[in-house]
Amino acid sequence: MVATKEFFSLQPPSEQKPTSAFNAGKSPMHNMFRDQLTITTWLCLGAITQGLLFAAIGRLAFAPAALVVVYKVLLTYMQVLGLVQNPQMDGVLMKKFAAQFPDEAGNYGSKPANNEICVFLIGARCNHPLGMFGPYFKEMGDFFQSSMLPSTTFLDPTFVVHTDASQTVAKNLDAHADEFGFLGMTNWTNAADRPTANESLQVAYFKNVDGLHAFAHSEYHRAGWDWWNKGYTKFPHLSIYHEIYQVPKGAWENIYINSHASGITSTTSSYVDRDTGKTMWASPVVDASKGLLKTSAGRMSRSQEDSHEKMGVYNPY
Repeated sequence: MVATKEFFSLQPPSEQKPTSAFNAGKSPMHNMFRDQLTITTWLCLGAITQGLLFAAIGRLAFAPAALVVVYKVLLTYMQVLGLVQNPQMDGVLMKKFAAQFPDEAGNYGSKPANNEICVFLIGARCNHPLGMFGPYFKEMGDFFQSSMLPSTTFLDPTFVVHTDASQTVAKNLDAHADEFGFLGMTNWTNAADRPTANESLQVAYFKNVDGLHAFAHSEYHRAGWDWWNKGYTKFPHLSIYHEIYQVPKGAWENIYINSHASGITSTTSSYVDRDTGKTMWASPVVDASKGLLKTSAGRMSRSQEDSHEKMGVYNPY
């Protein structure tokens, strides 16, 4: 197979390391809090609140809810007409694109999937009747994400693991990305198994499994590890799990169309600029509308550059 065109990035490099998607957006706890109650329960709580307000101030109690509904309807209508910006389209690339990682000099090359990657899935779930409000769930989340870690687990004075904010797992992955080959991480909530959602899954990407294992055994992960190993018998209602996939060269591919950067395309990797000597951070997002990256087999280096033209299919995947 001969590739004639080098891939090019659709996003410029940055001198500052972009925060991974997991740390950059709104805390996943916000949506999890919303999903702790079923729609029926939220509606009943709203009805009770509305009834109490009506008893206190009469018909005026209906004004806030009515104004909010009118505002939402008008805003949506104006977005549909294109009169105001639709925030759902923020960051969307109106292209067909895929993730390909640059080398140490920042070159993307012309051979797809030309490096191995490690995909790490880590999840947690609470099986307590109180959901995320059950004992120790907050502490478990704090070890992974919070900027303020507990010095004790509060509920049991004999169960203490001394920590500080420097040992927060997610923030340290960003801070020491080069050291451990960390590329990025996203967060997902399981909304299918139960009427309420309190299972969270993080999908992280590393350059190789050695970097992941090095981080797992480092000081940045030790506090949370010790906390769990010391106390997991005290909270049988908490579940944790992980999966690791070491993917060799030529054995992975991805495609995004008219999408924002998500999953593997939301990661970043560093390289040294030959002209300035500066460390730059590059997005893996490259144009996939032509050539090898146009088909699934091509994105795994398993077809010719013009193979899609022989398929008789318009714009194949």
